[in-house]
Amino acid sequence: MTQETSDGVPISDGFDFPVGKPDGQGYYVAAGLVDEEYFRNQGGVWHPGEDWNARTGGDSDLGAPVYAISNGKVIWADYNPKSWGNIVLIEHALPDGTHTWSQYAHLNQIMVSNGQKVARGQQIGTIGKGANNVYVAHLHFEIRKNNLSAGNWTPMVKDRNQVLANYYYPTDFIKSHRPGMLTQPAAPAQPVQPQPVVQTPSAPPPPRAQVIVDSQRTDPSMGRFRRARTDDWYSAPAGAFSSTIWTHVSAAQERNWGEWQPFLPQAGQWQVSAFIPDQNPPTTNARYRITHADGQAEIAINQGKFDNQWVSLGTYRFEPGRGSVRLSDLTGETSPNLKIAFDAMRWVLVG
Repeated sequence: MTQETSDGVPISDGFDFPVGKPDGQGYYVAAGLVDEEYFRNQGGVWHPGEDWNARTGGDSDLGAPVYAISNGKVIWADYNPKSWGNIVLIEHALPDGTHTWSQYAHLNQIMVSNGQKVARGQQIGTIGKGANNVYVAHLHFEIRKNNLSAGNWTPMVKDRNQVLANYYYPTDFIKSHRPGMLTQPAAPAQPVQPQPVVQTPSAPPPPRAQVIVDSQRTDPSMGRFRRARTDDWYSAPAGAFSSTIWTHVSAAQERNWGEWQPFLPQAGQWQVSAFIPDQNPPTTNARYRITHADGQAEIAINQGKFDNQWVSLGTYRFEPGRGSVRLSDLTGETSPNLKIAFDAMRWVLVG
């Protein structure tokens, strides 16, 4: 039986390649991590993963199977219209307690669902051509050091150092973490003779170090999002979970507002971050009001300076069951065309 972490992520017993099971037979990497040629051809964009193609060329691998590289838990399985097409994102736990994330993009078919636990070598989809069939069939494959949003791209890929700080070289990572190379946690010893059963309270699992509350796709155990009941809300296929809501700014009177309320597992210092999606033309004065254990703070963010990334609103002391972040359409801007986005909010325990 595969062991799991306290938050339900199966522990890895090693890593295989995502195509040509298990060793990548019949495939090659057409473009690698921070590939110089890719950078030149794509106008100054650093590639954050590897593009895997069949050696037979062209669209010969269209519909070919794609496999989970290791035991893990699916945290995203959905369609992204921004050339990505279908994406599967899986979280993996290593025996030493670290976590990593693998992403499989441009899929023709998705064969898993959000929250599903998968095993190494399990088929999760098939090779596709991206949204609207914009590419020759191939698999865009990533292994991440950090928990980034599905389809994470700009502005991070414009900075080579940022790509290297957040992504592994996939082939090198897999080769150094093959089955049999990882020290597995010891299984509980089985008693030789039956022993009297003593009922003792079980220890609670370690608290989550991260809580994310999304405006549209919130895990009910993480928190809740409330908003004004008006007809002036719009949705867009962007954001932390490839779906966001927005409205127009107001110059003098509040019409719309949204509030994120986290269900934090413990008191402590929590860093609060807002996800700013690609939304144009954006407000330059989104004012986030953070209610925490010691009072309130207001942080103004120019949403136009950010493109699909987390932006810190500061670190504050929170207590369980208390605290929120509120955002209003009242920005003081007079242009009726400016938009203000209400996407995901993240709390990360830092002390």
